[in-house]
Amino acid sequence: MAYDYVFENYRPTSLDLVIAIIASIAMPIIAGYLFDFIGALIPMVIYYGLFAILIVRWRRGSLDYKLQWGNIKAQFKSYMTPLFGFLFFLQTTLVIVSWFSLVRMEIIDPIGWMLTLVIWAPINAFSEQLIWLYTFDSFAEYYKEGVKRSIMVFIGGALYIALIGLIHAFFWAKFLLESNYIFIFTQLFFVIQFIIPIGYIFLYRRTGSMWPLAIIHVFLNLTGVLFSGYSILPYLLAIG
Repeated sequence: MAYDYVFENYRPTSLDLVIAIIASIAMPIIAGYLFDFIGALIPMVIYYGLFAILIVRWRRGSLDYKLQWGNIKAQFKSYMTPLFGFLFFLQTTLVIVSWFSLVRMEIIDPIGWMLTLVIWAPINAFSEQLIWLYTFDSFAEYYKEGVKRSIMVFIGGALYIALIGLIHAFFWAKFLLESNYIFIFTQLFFVIQFIIPIGYIFLYRRTGSMWPLAIIHVFLNLTGVLFSGYSILPYLLAIG
């Protein structure tokens, strides 16, 4: 794996290893448990606010959403690498697959649907990969060279995949968009869903920015909500 120079100054400590393990294993289980009793709002505050934003900002010193106000066009042009194009192509393929497989809902609450589209979809897309990449990098950057580094990269990768899998299995699967099983489309969906997060690691390390990852992710979220008519509002608070 190629490592970009922007990570030379990131020096994770044992505390980062502990936080990464908690984030990848305990946090998804706790989020799912809390959802059953109080709804999705507080678990999302913990997931986005505490882990993805506050902890990452505290430990890394930056969320890596920097803007070069005097040269924004050139900044974003630099993100349009072949890897970005490949991942965006995969995400577009996933969007096409979703068109056939997503369960479509009647838009009973237009306000809830619109709020889901303009608030939740971007927040999710710009937040959750912060904790995903922090989990990986906390292990991958613990040692800077040698066999120990390779072992820690492997562990970080396993925890990275565990976090993405567990947060979807224990939390998002309880209330997020539903899909019908359609042969080939469903299989293709899961294959692409596995490849794209792996690509995020390489894309982040080549650009040193979260912007290209968020652009890819928000495209999926917006189209999913648009296609399905989904509203997250009924799931935010458990009533009764």
